[in-house]
Amino acid sequence: MQGFGPRLRWHKAARVRAAGLIGVLSVLGAAAVLAVPALGSQTSREVSRAQSTGSAYPTARAALAAANKARVVAASANEGLAKVPVKKARMTCAELAGSTTKVGGLKVQIANYQVGSAAPGDPQYCALTGHIAKYIGFEVLLPTTTWHGRYLQIGCGGLCGSIGLNAPQSTDFKPLADGYFVVASQDEGHSGQSNAWFSNATQRVDFAYLSDHDLAVVSKGLAAKFYGKAPKYSYFDGCSQGGHQALTEAQRYPQDFNGILAGAPATIMTELNSVLHEYEFDVVLDKSGHGLLDEPEAQIVLNAALKQCDPKVGLMLDYRGCQAKFNLDSVKCTATKTSNCLTSSELAVVSKVLAGPVDRQGQHLYPGGYSLASAWDWNNGTGPNIPVTPGGTVTPATFITAWLQYFAFEKNIGTTGVANEPFTKAYFERLEKLAPFWDDTDPDLAPFEKDGGKLILWQGGGDWSIPTISSTAYYQAVVKAMGGVAAAQKFTRYYVLPSVGHCGGGAPDTYAGLAAVVRWTEKGKAPNGIQANEYNSSLPSAGSGGPPPGGGGPPPTTDLTDAIPVLGAPAVGPVLRSIELFPYPEVPAYKGHGSVDQASSFVGKVSKAFQAPTPWLGKFDNIMIWCNARGVDCRKRVMPTS
Repeated sequence: MQGFGPRLRWHKAARVRAAGLIGVLSVLGAAAVLAVPALGSQTSREVSRAQSTGSAYPTARAALAAANKARVVAASANEGLAKVPVKKARMTCAELAGSTTKVGGLKVQIANYQVGSAAPGDPQYCALTGHIAKYIGFEVLLPTTTWHGRYLQIGCGGLCGSIGLNAPQSTDFKPLADGYFVVASQDEGHSGQSNAWFSNATQRVDFAYLSDHDLAVVSKGLAAKFYGKAPKYSYFDGCSQGGHQALTEAQRYPQDFNGILAGAPATIMTELNSVLHEYEFDVVLDKSGHGLLDEPEAQIVLNAALKQCDPKVGLMLDYRGCQAKFNLDSVKCTATKTSNCLTSSELAVVSKVLAGPVDRQGQHLYPGGYSLASAWDWNNGTGPNIPVTPGGTVTPATFITAWLQYFAFEKNIGTTGVANEPFTKAYFERLEKLAPFWDDTDPDLAPFEKDGGKLILWQGGGDWSIPTISSTAYYQAVVKAMGGVAAAQKFTRYYVLPSVGHCGGGAPDTYAGLAAVVRWTEKGKAPNGIQANEYNSSLPSAGSGGPPPGGGGPPPTTDLTDAIPVLGAPAVGPVLRSIELFPYPEVPAYKGHGSVDQASSFVGKVSKAFQAPTPWLGKFDNIMIWCNARGVDCRKRVMPTS
């Protein structure tokens, strides 16, 4: 369960601060290192329960909401799970913390521990925080009396730098709520949102791919020590950067996890943060930072498209199909149409946002642009970033310049280099040199399938941060590499949630994703139609996974906390509406009768537009850059194929 052979030797080597990736990096800032308090003889203490704009479609449905109070369709304590007997801890939390200095060949420093529950009556956990090797901050929760042989690793958001234990799409998942899982997460090797660590080779490789594997090794080893038995089933769950981590694990370490739920992954991270975002800013803003398009104008286009494609439902059910048939000129201002319309220049901006970055020859530098369904939040700072009001100004999100400036190449290219990006094929090819290090683009998942792995990939059709087309393009590559849809669907399925934003928000965005992965893994019951719900408390947000790399609000004061959160909690409020989701190449289609707010009114329909090719200058292949645990001695490797 340690991944590929050569990596085993590298993990056992002592980590030291080293020079940069491939070549020597000039050190332009101090590496961010977490402050670690000394291990003390803590006693159990009380832990308070973790505290966790209206809907984009605010039409009142009071009668339906009152009548439809069903919760998410989720697995009960026994449904969908294999029979694994409960295993109680064979030592105290203090004994585990005090005796742990190395796990699986990796140095481990425990910084803090406690025994507690999220609330009275909730499962009791031994919570440990600390560091793996030198830089990887982590937290692991080990149930003391309720463990049923399962491990869940949770991804982080943004550039990480903090630890979160909120598993996406785990709402009302009772086995998680009842303490059946050891749960862990980590900060990807640095604390906070500072970019100072870019010059530290060890932290770069931790962020790129190694920290998640190391956490899996350590967490499973801690479980084996605590219970006398290693986990029987291991799962990974993440969205945005967490989705990227999930796919990285499936591709680089196919034996680490039995089941994976990957949401809105930043799959082609290099191209996303070094090309797509910069291009979109260039086309929506003038030189002074004033918007050439604003959110009310984008909403005019979206409303017209919904009226043409899905007038009864109010959701864009087939985001590529609608975009293909909708004519932007239908909202063009004319001599007789002077309101609720856009000028030719404004429509040209919309067209560029939808198309995505291209060079002067019209060659795509990304598989596409933002979907028309995402126009409801194009003002988001991690998306096209247009002004909320006409004539407004905006400032690009800092992660954009940070990634291109510090991480895209082997050196700091400065702010001038960022501002003058040429968007040419030659420049794109320069960017691609390090893509096999940062990206997770291997479509041949045969090693993961061979080991019995199951993968559910999902994304909102209205994702305003990471274009939905990136997941669609990757899954198309998977289908091709695995020999067709039927072959791919034996172990992996891809769902698009109509009109849903980045990791959630705006439409029915809550479904039993984690439960579906567990059921498929342990019972062999592949998912097909899955119900997604929107609650009257749903809000457009970045969701559990957070914004794409670099986004988000202020970092916490420290990422090391042994707080015990509520896990698998039920939804808040009654169901506002629901829809049935179907796996690629199907999309939901309204039957033409029944309430548009109930999942039973939808059937699956194969979409030709969904399957349309996504040509671009990049590629999905099985070439990766691997480094040793210190981030040096980096080499390209061709991974196994089917």
